Amino acid sequence: MTSLQKTSRANFIRQRRTSKTRTVQSPQRKVQTVPKTYHSTSVYLPVQPKPVARRTVRGTFGVSAQGNAFSRAAKKPHRNGYDIAFTLGRADVRAPALNLPQLGTRWVSAALTLVLGFMLYSMWTASPFKVRAAELRGNQRLSMAEINSTLGMIDQPIFKAVPDQMEADLRTAYPDLESVNVHVGFPNRITVDLKERTPVIVWYQNGYVTLIDSSGVAFPLRGEVPGLIQVTANGAPTAILPDPALSIHDQKFIAPEMVQALTVLASDVPAGMPMIFDPQYGMGWQDPRGWTVYFGQNTKDIPMKKVVYQAILDTIIPQGVQPTLISVEYLNAPFYK
Repeated sequence: MTSLQKTSRANFIRQRRTSKTRTVQSPQRKVQTVPKTYHSTSVYLPVQPKPVARRTVRGTFGVSAQGNAFSRAAKKPHRNGYDIAFTLGRADVRAPALNLPQLGTRWVSAALTLVLGFMLYSMWTASPFKVRAAELRGNQRLSMAEINSTLGMIDQPIFKAVPDQMEADLRTAYPDLESVNVHVGFPNRITVDLKERTPVIVWYQNGYVTLIDSSGVAFPLRGEVPGLIQVTANGAPTAILPDPALSIHDQKFIAPEMVQALTVLASDVPAGMPMIFDPQYGMGWQDPRGWTVYFGQNTKDIPMKKVVYQAILDTIIPQGVQPTLISVEYLNAPFYK
């Protein structure tokens, strides 16, 4: 082999070796040939190989070592979550997608409604919040059973108690109550402060019995009340116009002045005899000697009318006159018959 042939063969081998690292240009595309490398973890080499230069592309949530394709995948979000890409040494790791639920205000409101509803239901049905019985203070004739029956709160949750409504119910059911105050306390306490009316007169009319206090308010008889002035009426007294300043429970049956007049006359009524009331002649009593005396409905001058009545008796009794009716309603025109 000649020296020329050796030189040509050497050049051919050199060109063949260097062709592996050159980039071959073509009209259609560019092709890049990367020399083959070896990793120290898989192949034992007597010397430490040099690190191979690698292109890295930073993605949205990490660093990619696989070029643009991986970078585009890292940037593209999944629905309700994102793929997180990051590098760990020479190994590329791609974590699974994290699904983040998106809860709107309606879901939050619904959850709060359910929680509050459960709490209210638990408190509504829990035994510590159920009323055992109301505590009474100031009652004399009314019993605890009557008050609790009207309130209707036994074994009911305390949340149903409305003090204003309970006071109105008690005043309507028991007109003999002058005032009512209801206090509600947790967990299950109801306290009722009562003030009962003090009766002065027992009024008998058309088979009905009514009590009247010093202000002229009438209310039903409840139990036995001794020491009251008994009045038998042949008819109703003069109607009293309703007072708009008073509640329906405080309207007058008779004038307070008449109550005072009956109280004054009661001391002159013969023992064991009731007082009487007549719509025409007014108030008076039945004398056991056989006549009826009337002092009218005018409550003025009662002491003077008593003096005139006694003067009439002192005049007719010595004469042997037996009257059936004596009226001193009008001081300037008394009469008897």
